[in-house]
Amino acid sequence: MDDERQERFARNQALFREVNERIESLAEPDTATDELALFTCECANLACSKRIQASLDEYELVRSRPTWFLVAPRHLDLEVEEVVAEREEFWIVEKRRTAGEAARALDPRS
Repeated sequence: MDDERQERFARNQALFREVNERIESLAEPDTATDELALFTCECANLACSKRIQASLDEYELVRSRPTWFLVAPRHLDLEVEEVVAEREEFWIVEKRRTAGEAARALDPRS
């Protein structure tokens, strides 16, 4: 996969990550961190509308690294991502190479 395509995929995923950051920010301040919330799949497919149920703790685990993304099972591109962890409801994937660099640069928490 060429660098331009990898960067485009990372930008797509960063867009979904921004949506999920907003979802998390709307949680009530006294919400238990193990309470489940509905997040958007952060895969590179802009047409994806999958919703993922995860706890705020699980979401924070994913966000602890700028190259990690929360995706629906099997919503990954093995050319630029690898699976870090699998849960029944979602997978955590890590961007590599140019896509990883782009994800790091686009991370709103960095």
